[in-house]
Amino acid sequence: MTYLLRLVACLFLCVSLNSFGALYDRGNGLIYDDVLDITWLQDANYAQTSGYTAANANGSVNSTDANIQPDGRMGWQAAKTWADTLVYFGYEDWRLPSANLMNDANPCWAYDGSCDEGYNNTTSETAHMFFNNLGGIGRFDVNGIYDSAHGVTNYSFTDGGDGISVSFFNLQNHVYWSREENTLDTYYAWRFGTDDGTQLFNLKKRSLYSWAVHDGDIGNPVPLPAGIYLFLSGLVGLSLMKGRKSNF
Repeated sequence: MTYLLRLVACLFLCVSLNSFGALYDRGNGLIYDDVLDITWLQDANYAQTSGYTAANANGSVNSTDANIQPDGRMGWQAAKTWADTLVYFGYEDWRLPSANLMNDANPCWAYDGSCDEGYNNTTSETAHMFFNNLGGIGRFDVNGIYDSAHGVTNYSFTDGGDGISVSFFNLQNHVYWSREENTLDTYYAWRFGTDDGTQLFNLKKRSLYSWAVHDGDIGNPVPLPAGIYLFLSGLVGLSLMKGRKSNF
């Protein structure tokens, strides 16, 4: 019986550690996602609020893939250049979020998230933030049923370390660029719509928003994640069970 209890406890710990995921406010406008192991800018339109797009605005909307608009929207090449050259609080090596494509050579379309194109795909980094972290709602559910409440409905999350509510800034109900080109037609690049939960590709000259991410956890150290505490408490429980057995 004791062996069975230990086995159940170990299985529970393994499942808990693999399924646990949270966002952590690292301070200075840095938000860490421990599932994807990337750090997001807390400001989802930092290109605009930093003054970058106002200082570099260069033409009309949707004119070329290098167009930059004062409100933060840019063509794909301009957005990629902004992210790739960004230096924030001394940190370099930023990039646009990845679409994490399943089959870029022959993408299919679906409502249920099983394809690179369509609705409810949570494999991309922006989609993971939209659906899994912020509870965003797609224009259509997995069965293709329309939902009038689609888009970003929540801008906050509960910090995985201290349990405090933290908000993102300037997250647009619009469309954000991803870093991948469409390999079938390089006039296009992938994007994710926070206005309706779609992943598709657009002409690179379209003026869309950009949200920079950085690989790894680059923020200030914080207390151990709750998943680690769960693991440690499980070890204590196993030790107690072992102690009880030795007393019989």
